Amino acid sequence: MIGRVASCCLAVPALACGGGAASHAAASSCPASDALWAASDYSSSAAGALALAGTVTSTTGRVDLGADPALSVSRNRAFYVARDEDLVFELDPDCGSPTTRWNIHQASQAGTSDPQDVAVASDGSLWVPLYDVPSLVVLSQEGDVARTIDLSAYDGDGNPNASAIAIVDTPAGEKAFVTLERLDDQDGYKSEQPSWMLRVDVASGSVETNVVLAGRNPFGMDREGDVLWLAEPGNFDDAAEPLAGVERFDTSTSTTALVAHESDLGGSVAEVSVSGGCGAAVVADATTNVNATSLVTFDPQAGTAITPAASSPLATDGFDLEGLASVGGALLVGDRRRASAGYPVHVLDAAPPCSLTERPDAIFLPLPPVGVRVVQ
Repeated sequence: MIGRVASCCLAVPALACGGGAASHAAASSCPASDALWAASDYSSSAAGALALAGTVTSTTGRVDLGADPALSVSRNRAFYVARDEDLVFELDPDCGSPTTRWNIHQASQAGTSDPQDVAVASDGSLWVPLYDVPSLVVLSQEGDVARTIDLSAYDGDGNPNASAIAIVDTPAGEKAFVTLERLDDQDGYKSEQPSWMLRVDVASGSVETNVVLAGRNPFGMDREGDVLWLAEPGNFDDAAEPLAGVERFDTSTSTTALVAHESDLGGSVAEVSVSGGCGAAVVADATTNVNATSLVTFDPQAGTAITPAASSPLATDGFDLEGLASVGGALLVGDRRRASAGYPVHVLDAAPPCSLTERPDAIFLPLPPVGVRVVQ
């Protein structure tokens, strides 16, 4: 494959700021982009933007981006979460460059608090679920900690492993929906009990209810309107669990159903992206310390597999496919295998109902991709 990387690389010194406080940097200008990306070799990291035309339009590398990043988008804002550094950066939505930084480390925690995701409420507050501390942290528009919601009661081991969040305007008002994996923290983070979706009233900060999910271990979330699509691998050492696959959660009614089963898709679901009548997912096989990945497709209404792992158009020998997003009638898929021009993001055109054709030119990143997101 042939691809091009634009030379727009910045080395920016770290911005100092204390717990909960925000620091700011001027946004940089860059060419028009279609999506943002995060990449890491798990020792250094970078973020930036890309265009479907086949270029990386911007790249930012900083000494404080950590080694374990995640990308979040909410209310037309984008965020880079340095999970190992307890830092959250707001990103310029066109360039992917950091403009504001918050430190949300919890003083009660000796190690990392492990922030996982960011959602923006209508009042501009930021809601951040923590994985290693049983808390949901709410930052005000000014960057101060406005509220900390204790989640310790939602798992017997004291930590329900909050993994993702979405804030949605429902018929009953503005609500935050938080996925709780509820893993066994003392035994290799195994999924051995039902996972939950927590519904929190945004105005009061009170937890209204917990909904038992149909599948286990909500590992990733994709939002399409009022619907949350959950990637639920269960345990990665078993690719035929009956309570694993892709789940559809309706935020307007707080009802849910397991739509596509991992046994039909051909692997444990690590990521999911749904656009209209086409569902795509990255699945991993159960080979220990390998977990080879494949791109699969499914019908999001019927739940039937269209292209299972056995006939995948894009498969790897290890856990290499990371970063999945639908944009402009195309599907972006990150690939951590190095090519001569860098690390590819594959671009596949999606024809109705869900036929994928890969473009001959990939987009190459300077580090292995871990996330691709569209700002919306």
